[in-house]
Amino acid sequence: MFVAAPFDSVVSLLPANVTHSAVHRASSTPSSQAIQVRSLVVDGQPVNEVMINVRDPHIEVQPAIANHELGTTATLTQIAQQNHAIAAINGTFFDAGGDNFPAGALELNGQFVYNDKGTLLGIGTQGQLTMLRATEELSLNVYDPTNTISNLWPWFLNTLSTNPMRISVLTPFYGPRTRDSSSVVAEVENNKIVAIHDGTTPIPSNGYDIEIGAGEAKTPIMQRVHVGDRAVWGDTVVSLDTGKTVPFSAYPNAIGAGPMLLNNGRIDIEPAKEGLDNYEVVDAVTLRSVVGFNSSGQLVFLTIHDANVYQEAQIAKALGLTYAMNLDGGSSTGLWYEGRYLTVPQRALATAIVVEER
Repeated sequence: MFVAAPFDSVVSLLPANVTHSAVHRASSTPSSQAIQVRSLVVDGQPVNEVMINVRDPHIEVQPAIANHELGTTATLTQIAQQNHAIAAINGTFFDAGGDNFPAGALELNGQFVYNDKGTLLGIGTQGQLTMLRATEELSLNVYDPTNTISNLWPWFLNTLSTNPMRISVLTPFYGPRTRDSSSVVAEVENNKIVAIHDGTTPIPSNGYDIEIGAGEAKTPIMQRVHVGDRAVWGDTVVSLDTGKTVPFSAYPNAIGAGPMLLNNGRIDIEPAKEGLDNYEVVDAVTLRSVVGFNSSGQLVFLTIHDANVYQEAQIAKALGLTYAMNLDGGSSTGLWYEGRYLTVPQRALATAIVVEER
C-alpha cells in the first residue's frame, strides 16, 4: 500500500531533476506559434507539457462540455473537434459509469453552467488568468408585483434531482427537457416567465426553466410565481479561504476541480477545505492531469505518468508554475494537440479544457 510522504519530506526534494526531451514547436500559423509542446522527465516521471500564450489574439481557451450537453460523454478527440480546438486536456471530475454529470464548477461565456466547491481557474477575454479556492452561491429572484419577497433560494443548477423540496435552475446545457414528472416548471425567456407547466417541460434555447419540486409546489412559493413575472438568476463566487465574495466578471470562462497545488509559487494543498480529501483524489499514485499558469501568464497543461497530489505539486513547481490545480486523473487523464494524443485517456470524458483559434 502506498503511503503519502509527509508534506515536509515532499518539499525537501526540491529542486526536482528535470530532463528535457523531444521538444516540438509549431510554427505554421500565428496562433500555433503561441503553443509550445514538450516531453520531459521530472524526478524520474515522464511528463507531457503544453504551454499556451493566452494573450495571443488568435487564441481562445475555455471549458468544453461533451456534445454540448451535461450528462453525456465523448472522446477527448471528439470534444476537441466539436470545438474546433488545436489543443485540449481532460477537464473536471464526473460520475463516470453513473449519470456522467460533472463534480466541478463550469462557466461558459459569462454564465455558470454548473457550480461546486473546489479550486476555480478563471480565464479572461484578454488572456488574464486567476486561480482560487472557491464555491459558488446560486441566486434566483422572481419579481411578483403583489409580493415583496422575490428570492426563491434555489438549491441546484443543472443538477439531476427529484427532491420534493428543491428549486432548480435548468439551462439548455441540462438537455432539451426537464426530467421530473412530479415537478412544476416555470419557463423563462428574456428574463420573463412565459409559461408554467406540470411535469416534464422543454427547456427554451434562449432561456431556462425553474423546476420546483412537488413539495415546494404545494407551498406559498407557487403563489409568488406567475406568467409575466420578471425572473433573474446568477452565481456569486465566494473564496473558501476568506469567505468573501470575489469579483469575477473579468473571467467569463472558468472550470473547477482541485485540490489546489500551487498558490503564488508555493506548495499549498488543503484538500479538506475543498471537500476533496479522499484517498483516490489525494494519495493515490496514478496518472495525473494539471492545469496552471506561470509568472509570464502562460497557461500550462501537464500530464504526469505516476504521482499523488504532493508529487504533482512538486513537479508543477519545478516546471515554473506559480498557480496550479489537479484535474480529473487516472483513466480520464488525456492530452491532445493538433490531431494526435500526447497522453491517451482510457475512457470517454464529460468535460475538457480546449484551446481554439479565433
